[in-house]
Amino acid sequence: MDLWLNVLLIAGPLVLGTYLSIVQGITGRTATGVWIVCVFICLAGVYRVIRKKKEEEKEDKAKRYYRRLQERQELHSRGLPIRYVNGLGGNPILKHSFNMGEKYEKESKFEEAIEEYTKCLSHPRATEENRVAANVLIGNCYHILSKVKEAENHYKEALNISRGVKKKGERLKGRAAALGNIGIIYSDLGRLDNALNYQEKALEINRKIGYERGIVAGLGIIGDIYTNLGKLDEALEYEKEALEISRKIGYKEGIASALGSIGAIYTNLGKLDEALKYEKEALEIGRKIGYERGIVAGLGITGIIYSELGKLDEALKYEKEALEIGRKIGYEQGIATVLGNIGIIYSELGKLDEALKHYRQALEIFKRIGAQRQIKTLLEGISIIEEKRRRERE
Repeated sequence: MDLWLNVLLIAGPLVLGTYLSIVQGITGRTATGVWIVCVFICLAGVYRVIRKKKEEEKEDKAKRYYRRLQERQELHSRGLPIRYVNGLGGNPILKHSFNMGEKYEKESKFEEAIEEYTKCLSHPRATEENRVAANVLIGNCYHILSKVKEAENHYKEALNISRGVKKKGERLKGRAAALGNIGIIYSDLGRLDNALNYQEKALEINRKIGYERGIVAGLGIIGDIYTNLGKLDEALEYEKEALEISRKIGYKEGIASALGSIGAIYTNLGKLDEALKYEKEALEIGRKIGYERGIVAGLGITGIIYSELGKLDEALKYEKEALEIGRKIGYEQGIATVLGNIGIIYSELGKLDEALKHYRQALEIFKRIGAQRQIKTLLEGISIIEEKRRRERE
């Protein structure tokens, strides 16, 4: 319809002017007036075509932005920080603080868990092995709280101390945990080359010592990194290997994480029915075992899938549930990601003020934790929405 209207507005006046001048024989001032009107209509048609083209380019830019933002959601937050507990659990002197720390973690009371693990860290009879484990566990709690710098510092301290652990098996296990978790931090911050380097070193050690949960964690994070790099075939290979090993050893968290990441990859590939199947299975397992970070991730990706399918009300329902759980456990990365997802949905619903509000809330959190990749993407999204609002006011 638009094509024929454009042809009519541009070519029609010229044909009409030619017809009146040559066939009808109109001359003089009348002919001049006719040609002025025809040229004016023709120019209006050209202006309409140019304006329409610019608007379409802006819409395409917005769609590309939404697609890119959707592709990046939740992948960083699925990573299972590697737990290294042997060094603490085997020391009867530290047993009470260790048990209390684990209890608080299960209750999502991460500040309290940090206090208990810090007692293990500072105990005068703590060994180097104990201090490696305590630093890793404290780092994990800070990571869940999205206090990235604090988490990184503890992981690096664990890595330094691990060099002095006498038992080779424990030294390597603690070292792999620290390396892998530093890789997760770099992945969250968008420093993907560094992240891949650390993860590959950790995976190599875990394969060498046969620590299967560590292998699963490494494979999963490497899969997520490859997804963020757009290397979806490689990502799928890593996630499927993680899923296979997790099922073999009955590691439920690993199963849920791998299923969810595979669902995210299929979402990026546009295979939405496959993606939904994997995400729903991941969610079902996550709910059964209380894997709340995985639940937040699964709900977020499921919301994106429904958004892609045009079921925006359904999408919003999943994202709001994810936001509620993320806030309950204090999981700031998950909260920020879901806020971004909600912003996408409101934008698609034409509720630009709501979209902008959610984007800005997400941006504030990502700035606080230093997630540069997400900051850049959200700033682009905010710019697009502000431009759309400006055009609507004109």
